[in-house]
Amino acid sequence: MAETLRIGLIGLGGVVTRAHLPSLAARPDVTVRAGAEIDAYQRDRTQQRFGIPRTYATYQEMLEEEPLDAVYVCLPNALHYQAASAALDRGLHVYCEKPVGLCAQEAQDLAEHAERAGLVLMPGYHMRFHEHFLRARKLLIERRLGKILQIQASAVYSGPYRGWDPKSDWYFDPRSGGVLYDWGSHLLDLLVYVANLEIETVSAVAQKSLPGLPIADSFAASFRARRDIVGTLNLAWGTRGNLLMLQIHGTAGSLLVSDDYYEHRMPTGGGLNKLATLLANARELLTQKASAVLRRRPSDTLHARATRVFIEAIRGEVEVHNYKWDAVRVHYMLATIAAAVEHGGPVRSGVPRERTYEGAA
Repeated sequence: MAETLRIGLIGLGGVVTRAHLPSLAARPDVTVRAGAEIDAYQRDRTQQRFGIPRTYATYQEMLEEEPLDAVYVCLPNALHYQAASAALDRGLHVYCEKPVGLCAQEAQDLAEHAERAGLVLMPGYHMRFHEHFLRARKLLIERRLGKILQIQASAVYSGPYRGWDPKSDWYFDPRSGGVLYDWGSHLLDLLVYVANLEIETVSAVAQKSLPGLPIADSFAASFRARRDIVGTLNLAWGTRGNLLMLQIHGTAGSLLVSDDYYEHRMPTGGGLNKLATLLANARELLTQKASAVLRRRPSDTLHARATRVFIEAIRGEVEVHNYKWDAVRVHYMLATIAAAVEHGGPVRSGVPRERTYEGAA
């Protein structure tokens, strides 16, 4: 393995400029050799801003011309599969922004391709690196909630209406999967990672919050999962507040966890536990705000943590084998939710059992 890894970027849009390039620039053991972007203005602007040595109008040309070790695939959702496949064909390790393809078969094909070739394929589910969700995973692995009975999971955001790049209208292209494949894939990845959830049966409804939208932007689903777990999922764009939260309830306690809140509720010590939780969350929130004011270093961000794991996996220092199979499980569940909406009744999941593993819950 080369001392300095050579990275290529497929797509030079918002997530690259806000997250991946700053994260990569903070690492002395990687160098960004090239980038590909079809939009000439965005391509030139990003190259000048970050000093990318060479840029291309197509990723095919970049893969043909550049000696690389790995690529980041950061294109509109409908293009992830083709770009990731092309990079794997070239023997390159791949960090692929979520979702990994737009159907379960595409995700499974990529996972099998990477496995055969001995390459790292890492899905871009950076929320699993948040301290709160790491704590939650540890709590469930230790079975401190007892037998899990119910899970409620929500991801409700303003979506691509406010504050996002105006040119990113592809979010509303039906081929992109909309909010289901955007925040829905994040939410399901957290449920797989934290609670080892495997949904078996889903009932779901969806609607459009604004007239003329080409795709639904609000979903509600109820599910039954392995180990007799039941629960609900709520997804929405267009809300005034932003919330990503898991509520996990077991025979020995409950867990409420989000990106800015963590509470482990137990049968005893309610008042003192509640006070300690409120103080801990207040202290953390103040620390986050202070760090934002002081311009938190790129090395402190979730995307930077994901980049560190990706680089370490390429070097053989950490194992991320299950990550790509987690993404396959997520895709089977996404497909089940979409089918439940379409059919208007309960739908069984088709997740392959041989790819599951025993875990936290």
